[in-house]
Amino acid sequence: MSGVLQINAARTASVTDAMRSVFVELLVHGPMSRAEAARRLNLSPSALTKLTKPLLEDGYLVEQPVENRNAVGRPSLPLSVDASRAQFIGIKLTADQLFGVRTDLLATVRAETRLSLPNHDVQAVVAQIATAVRQLSEPDYRITSIGLSLAGVVSPGDPVVHASPFLGWRQVPLADLVREQTGLPVVLDNDVRALTAAQQWFGAGVGQRSFTLITVGAGIGCGLVINGQLATGHNRATGLIGHLVIDGNGPLCEQGHRGCARSYATSTAVRRNIRATLDRPELTFDDCLTLARDGNTVARRVVDDAGRALGQVVATVANLTGPDVVILSGEAVDMITISDTAFHASLNEHTHWTTDPVPVVIKPFAFNEWARGAAVAALQYQVTGE
Repeated sequence: MSGVLQINAARTASVTDAMRSVFVELLVHGPMSRAEAARRLNLSPSALTKLTKPLLEDGYLVEQPVENRNAVGRPSLPLSVDASRAQFIGIKLTADQLFGVRTDLLATVRAETRLSLPNHDVQAVVAQIATAVRQLSEPDYRITSIGLSLAGVVSPGDPVVHASPFLGWRQVPLADLVREQTGLPVVLDNDVRALTAAQQWFGAGVGQRSFTLITVGAGIGCGLVINGQLATGHNRATGLIGHLVIDGNGPLCEQGHRGCARSYATSTAVRRNIRATLDRPELTFDDCLTLARDGNTVARRVVDDAGRALGQVVATVANLTGPDVVILSGEAVDMITISDTAFHASLNEHTHWTTDPVPVVIKPFAFNEWARGAAVAALQYQVTGE
């Protein structure tokens, strides 16, 4: 592990998988008593004590004070992760902007920044990333690593962006370039997968063995956690659901597909369809949602069509993967609150007749969540190697 769980070599030769398991359990589910941690991990009390001792001595874990000092017998001091023990920088790249955050070990955002990308030239983007890292760094905070997320074919452990349509990149060694500029380890990840990692360890996915995250914005993305594992498929791709066919007679998407999910349910599609029908090219996506809320017939129809399309997408993914819950998020997720009736009717209609519709959690979204996800992807890779 680079920068995380570097235990003093005088006390132990290396960090074991069992120590990592204890640390992750307390990171995700803590604080908790030693007895509870031992029970959850199926360990004896003595084994847990042995595993936690070096983590306590090196400051990764701390004992919390006991609130009830009148309890009979020796109190059991709850264990928790010291959030200040490491800091991470997370950066999300879009087609024209960079969003950056600095987080602690519990993924709490401590600082944030936002920069424009002057163009898609690789060196220019790397220079902006380096600027963001300088802005987010402070002398009192030791940065462990940088997480970088973007839409495209990337994955942790691989320093290369194999493809990024929004940036027009292919085979770009981005991690190495950023490391050369900053001197810090760099972890790349797909933006939706990184956001899924954040939900798995610090969000609505905590405690769920299997869940799906579906993001709605300029595109439609899908992250999968199955039996506790964050999925990365063949060629580093999973959850490519944007072009699922909704209606073969529907509108065209930007790739020329007729009636796919992207042609109905992205913020771009909703805005384009309302603008064209009303002949009002000045409308923003938020303007379109306001019109729909206020009862404009055209806007409401388009937003309801988007809700129906998303209901079909959620049902299809749930039929295939059987998640405990589906989390809906992304910068356009607010439109579900308008099209709630249409969304749930479609979800019910397309759910397999032998099962009940999957529970759906709407996760309010701020754009720096993408960057926070990148920081969590770096943390997760540093701790687990996955």
